[in-house]
Amino acid sequence: MLQPRSTITQQDLLEFYERSSGLGFNLFGFNMSNYSSSSTIGSADTSSSTSAFVITLIVNSITAVCFFTAFTILRTKFKRVYQPRTLPDVQTITEEERINEPPKGYLSWLPFLLSKSHSYLLQHCGIDGYFFLRYMAIFVSFSFISGCILFPILLPVNATNGHGLSGFEILSYANIKNGKRAYAHVFLSWIIYILFLFILYKELYYYVVFRHAIQTTPLYDGLISSRTVLLTELRANLVAEGEFEKIFPNVEKVIYPHDLKTLINKCQERNKCFNKLESTLNSVINKAVKKQHMKSPEKLNKLYSNGSKPKNDLNTYIPKKKRPTHRLGPWYIPSISKIFPSRVKVDTIDYCEEHLVELNKEIHDLQADWDVDTKRLPAVFLIFSNQIDAQKCYQSVTDILGIFSFGKKFIGITPEDISWSNLNLTSWQRYIRYIGANTFLVAMIIFWTIPVAVVGCISNINFLTTKVPFLRFINNLPDFLLGLITGLLPTIALAILMSLVTPIIKCAGGLSGALTIEELNTFTQKWYYAFQVIQVFLVTTLTSSASATVESIITNPENAMTLLAQNLPKASNFYIVYFLLLGLSTPSSNLLQIVNFILSRLLPFLDSTPRDKWTRFNTLSQPDYSVLYPTVQILTCIFISYIIISPIILVFSTFAILFTLISYLYNTTYVQGFPASDARGKNYPMALFQALCPIYLCQVCLLGLFIMSKSWGPLVLEVIALAATALVHVYYKYKFLPIMDCVPVSVIRIARGDLDPSLYPTHDLGRAEINQLIKNEVHNYKANITGGVIRDATKWELEHANMLSSKQDLASLSLSSTDSIAKSIDPSKLSDKFGAWTPADPVEEKNCKLNSRKLENYDSTFAPEDETFRKYTYKDVQNQRYGIKIDEDPKDSHHHENMEEPLGEHVVNECDVGRQYNDPKAMMDDPAAFPLNITAGESWRRRIVKFFQPTKMYPFTLVRSRLPHVFNTTVEYEDNYIDIAYTNPCIREKDPIVWICKDPMGVSQQQIDIAKEVGVDIRDDFTKYNERGKPMFTFNPPDFETKVKR
Repeated sequence: MLQPRSTITQQDLLEFYERSSGLGFNLFGFNMSNYSSSSTIGSADTSSSTSAFVITLIVNSITAVCFFTAFTILRTKFKRVYQPRTLPDVQTITEEERINEPPKGYLSWLPFLLSKSHSYLLQHCGIDGYFFLRYMAIFVSFSFISGCILFPILLPVNATNGHGLSGFEILSYANIKNGKRAYAHVFLSWIIYILFLFILYKELYYYVVFRHAIQTTPLYDGLISSRTVLLTELRANLVAEGEFEKIFPNVEKVIYPHDLKTLINKCQERNKCFNKLESTLNSVINKAVKKQHMKSPEKLNKLYSNGSKPKNDLNTYIPKKKRPTHRLGPWYIPSISKIFPSRVKVDTIDYCEEHLVELNKEIHDLQADWDVDTKRLPAVFLIFSNQIDAQKCYQSVTDILGIFSFGKKFIGITPEDISWSNLNLTSWQRYIRYIGANTFLVAMIIFWTIPVAVVGCISNINFLTTKVPFLRFINNLPDFLLGLITGLLPTIALAILMSLVTPIIKCAGGLSGALTIEELNTFTQKWYYAFQVIQVFLVTTLTSSASATVESIITNPENAMTLLAQNLPKASNFYIVYFLLLGLSTPSSNLLQIVNFILSRLLPFLDSTPRDKWTRFNTLSQPDYSVLYPTVQILTCIFISYIIISPIILVFSTFAILFTLISYLYNTTYVQGFPASDARGKNYPMALFQALCPIYLCQVCLLGLFIMSKSWGPLVLEVIALAATALVHVYYKYKFLPIMDCVPVSVIRIARGDLDPSLYPTHDLGRAEINQLIKNEVHNYKANITGGVIRDATKWELEHANMLSSKQDLASLSLSSTDSIAKSIDPSKLSDKFGAWTPADPVEEKNCKLNSRKLENYDSTFAPEDETFRKYTYKDVQNQRYGIKIDEDPKDSHHHENMEEPLGEHVVNECDVGRQYNDPKAMMDDPAAFPLNITAGESWRRRIVKFFQPTKMYPFTLVRSRLPHVFNTTVEYEDNYIDIAYTNPCIREKDPIVWICKDPMGVSQQQIDIAKEVGVDIRDDFTKYNERGKPMFTFNPPDFETKVKR
């Protein structure tokens, strides 16, 4: 007979809701379920919140002290973990990125870093890292200043003649009894809003001026990315050969990407084969060395058959039959070679060497004819000879071609930043993908509470077993296991759930059709911030406030609005505790890096090849600011949302963000490398615009509180503030967003000295000039401005007139000071058709491309036009860095009294596709390479006055002169690099070099000789085995090349 199913009553649901609502907060040492009340809102709640605050403060303070103490002890002992940027033997960072060790002492690094100028942080943290730190500094200051404004007025208003609450509630809006007191909240909120919006304007203005200053430095002005424009989703007629050369006659190179699936697959197959061969060779040599190292002399004689077997023969140690083997074909096909011939077993070393040779030949053929018989994709790269022409194209291309002629336009992107697989998408395909990805993320954010609720149910398993009978077997488990299930398991499960958020968002961004890393990061930052605001803030706020009133609302629904008005501000108590966690435990754990420390001790034992060991030692962690920004933005969102409702939160938000700033200041300076993609600070303005979200939330919350308390006068005033904020928001987007990626031509000419600095467009930052340039370019295009007058021939026209070679040898890239086009043209052929012709002066042309001309009547920090380059090697810089003269042997340096000698104006570094001319002062951390801050030397009164005058505080010439000397670096690319720079990386991929460890018996040399006969490049340079028989490296891999900045 069937038993009736157990039913869950409304009271059971209410009880479970109260239990589960407190679960998530128990993770922070604070249980919001203690706030459930009916008619009493007094001492029980207050004592609960006060005790939770005290307990959390004690626990997190002890944790922070322990973590920070451990950090101070370990920091100097394990430099590879805690200050790798100071190590001279980390090869993947440049000398400009390397930093000197901080002064000795446990806390000496803190005042040392806090006293450094902005230019110092710009060089050693990078542009993106600098603006990330600036974002935190801005909101620490805003939180502190807001507290100074609000506390003298708002705290007494909240605390006196109210509902008689105590604890933190007495200082919040929840204690307000007289509705007329809400006017104080309204007018003070107006002051806060105005201050915030002004700071927002000031920072957006500074960012645009800074972008202009950066883009006109010698470094960025000469980068190939600064003079390349990418257009995607082209209309069919624009993909025709020579079309863009007619539209933009000044274009130097037009590159259409092609569908190269075959070549890409071959390169991927070669990489797998190469990795398998390298790991296998190192594995067998390691075994051979181990046998030779561990055996006694008697056993060695037996191993070598009393000298009849050669020591340098691999078969002596590992017979042919015992060498590594593997089966061909896909893994999912059964390993029955008689039925499935593709699953035949082969010798791994022999097969990989032969297959690698075959793949190299096939790839060479495909690379040579990559643009022959392959589909042209609907995208184009327009490479110009200088930044001015590139900016003219970028600013006017939409109006010239029409908004429906192409999809998106980009400038300032490097070849490594491009998502090549997404270039083949059409507008409709990308639109459908974009809608699908966004719909998925909206659903994910909405339904994310379901897995979190499941995790919450685990910790309340005892309650569930009383309501769901089939789970009662859990009660029979031992107390230890039950404690793990209800205590540790939910915490781990919640941590795993939260760690999946950003990978899911990034995956969705890639599937949505993101074309560049920058676009993917923008997508990630936008959606991760939305997730943080909705799930971490809104859901928690509504849950915590509802948990305090749900029983009373069910009992007395007519008093719902009054109860919510009284209890919504109480949710701030949770965030006070939350700020304690984020202000004490989290920054100290960021400094300690306990996980990285443990992994640094354990993972090296798993590395069995020199490349693995080299990679682990030389690869620094790279920050992802699209993920880091939202983790800090949620703090600003919380305190700004509660800034009027519960102003006491400002005390805790100030310290939380300040300590977070200190931890990231250390890590970005001493621990982390630069991000993989140079966004040039673009995360910063996006984060500033997103900071308007909590302003709206604050205003909406105040509107709800005024409605629930029936304060109609303050309600009207707050509606006015909301409307004004929306209008200012629209104005900021109108003023700043269109010019974020644009550099007015006049600004570039001012930086080169062609125009007076006073002509900088301070008022509108060049918006009017850009609009006028668009009109001029459109008019010139429509009117065919040449009018039949002789003009310079385009490269496409010269190629099709057989006066310029259309094919370049991709395998022989050589460096020259003359332009590649000028070298390829035959002057005799030109003279026959166009009269006398002489190529342009190569030196003048190089200076035009690479150097910033000195401003007239202005003391510039950048290199003059007539500079000369004194050529030194990387070794020279290393010697000079440590006080050794250029022509001196380091071993004899102690015999000389004078250890210093001027290094010269520039240091030349040979890189993968060109040369970099570096400023030696920047490479050696010379204080002269770091100009003082903009406000240095000014009185505080003058600083306050200029604070409210952004145009006077941040003039273009002053901002530019305060940049570090690292931006003096100039880049000279190889002649033929421009022809292949913006092609799929598989076209430029070189044959791999297998790197094995050199053994004392000579086995590695034997394998090198054998592979050389086959045609595989194997080397054992800069490797050896230590006294324990473990492989190690002594320098860089043979295929390592320093990458020149693109």
